[in-house]
Amino acid sequence: MSHFIVQTRGLTKCYGRQPSVNNIDLKVPAGSIYGLLGPNGAGKSTTLKLLTGLVRPDAGEIQIFGEPWQRRHLQRIGALIEEPALYGNLTAEENLLIQTTIMGLPKTEIDRVLDVVNLRGTRHKLVSRFSTGMKQRLGIAAALLGKPELLILDEPTNGLDPLGIQEFRRLVKSFPKMGITVILSSHVLTELGQLVDHVGIICDGRLRYQGAVERDTNLEELFMQVVRGQEG
Repeated sequence: MSHFIVQTRGLTKCYGRQPSVNNIDLKVPAGSIYGLLGPNGAGKSTTLKLLTGLVRPDAGEIQIFGEPWQRRHLQRIGALIEEPALYGNLTAEENLLIQTTIMGLPKTEIDRVLDVVNLRGTRHKLVSRFSTGMKQRLGIAAALLGKPELLILDEPTNGLDPLGIQEFRRLVKSFPKMGITVILSSHVLTELGQLVDHVGIICDGRLRYQGAVERDTNLEELFMQVVRGQEG
């Protein structure tokens, strides 16, 4: 099995004549926190939707867990694409109960994921009374049901205050120790600089740069070099 948990070759998706994702070759190492970076509209969300089967590619291939992508692989993937789909008139526990019932999982999974995201104490609170940060954590809890090996998060810090961002960073850093590889997208570089160990930079639908990053790497400087065509 490849040491890449996700690998794509020539991955392409067009809307009309305009390619949103254009011939992308992703390589996401197992056990990494992989940051997919790029300006708004660069193709980040479409790439993640392709990996999760929400849209189908027009060309190229996706290998996941060392095999060609198949729908059965979704059992091993957790995802939070855009905003979490939550029922405000239900409690945190009730929202997760719906998910466990659909997935055929035991109710004990609810306690486990609430513990991971530090929401067990608010399990009986209506989601409509949650802060934005709490809703994001509950969305991540739902994505963690079933103990996925790959977690995909699309712009997960949108709307979070500084305290919420700090809590999110702490949470994401804990995932590789649980055996979870993380792919997360963002256009805000300062949020990812303290998190990721690998990055892919997308601009105009093309993957302009990909590689490992050190903790002292200036992500903003690297990003600007790539976007201006000085790298890759």
